[in-house]
Formats: sequence, structure tokens, C-alpha cells
Amino acid sequence: MVVSSICAPKSSDKIPAGKQTKEIKHAISANKATVSPSSTSIQDEVIALRAKNKVLEEALKAVEESATEKLKANFELVWFARNRCRYPNHEASKRIEKSEEHREAISKLRGTDGDFHHGFNSGLLAAARMFKEHADVKHILNTEEAGCVQSVMKAAEKHSEKVDASRRSFPNLDVDEFPKEN
Repeated sequence: MVVSSICAPKSSDKIPAGKQTKEIKHAISANKATVSPSSTSIQDEVIALRAKNKVLEEALKAVEESATEKLKANFELVWFARNRCRYPNHEASKRIEKSEEHREAISKLRGTDGDFHHGFNSGLLAAARMFKEHADVKHILNTEEAGCVQSVMKAAEKHSEKVDASRRSFPNLDVDEFPKEN
């Protein structure tokens, strides 16, 4: 049995997953795939790809966790800066104001450079929201038919759409809800 493989060009990292699949299918049908690796090299490649995949999954998980942490902290700071006068007696205002976690940031917001720090917190809030969306790949990793290429490709296409939507909504600075206590 001859197994053909295709190496995608380096520029393919900018090609949406759906288009890349079509190009690979076209290359196979045009018989451009002429490499016939041995079963040992396929096994080595699978092991290497699994190791790379694990590292990438862990890196994306770390990015998502960091983004979630920054999102929560900056949501609270931006909400506080916008609403501390409107809701001075609300439990969220009191909790944030007394929070040891936000003590230094609240002090900066009340200082002479308060507008700068509010802008900085707003930028971090928007960036954290966007990167959290980009790094959230659970729907790809948890596809029911993990071995089914179409299922994974469909999930990858949905993720690409989600990334595009988060880019279009950037900068998302909404703080309409009250901060939740965790």
C-alpha cells in the first residue's frame, strides 16, 4: 500500500482551513503527491505530531487561562471606574474598592493619571476578551468524532468564524452587567 503525503507551503498558515483542505484534495487528485514514506517514518511523524499537538494544546490552555484572569480583573476595574459614582452603595462597588487584589489599581484610578490607567485597563479588557475567544479551542478538541477528519475540519471552520467575529467586535469594552463575585 502506497501512502502519499503532502507538505503544505509555509504560507498556508494564512489560508483558512476550508480552503487549505480543498487545495490538498486538488493536489492529490492532480497526482502531485509522490512521496511514499515508510510505515516507520509515518509512525515517527504521528508521534512528533502528537507531541507538538500536546504542546500547542497546553500553550493555548495557558493563554486562555491568563486571558480569563485578566478579563475578570480588568472587567471589574473598568466597571468600577465607570460606575463607582453611579452605584456607590452597590455590593460590587464596595467589594472591588475594598479588594486587596485591586488596591493598587484603584489607587492609580483615583490619582492624577486616572484617565491613563482607565484607558490602560480598558485596552487590557478588550485584548483579553479577544485572546480568550481566539485561544478557546475546546470545541475542536472535544469533537465527538475526534478521528473523523470532516468533523474536525467543520469545528476548525467554526473556530475561524468565531475568531473573525471577535476581531470585528474588537475593542469590546462592554461592562453593562454587574461584576460577579467569585
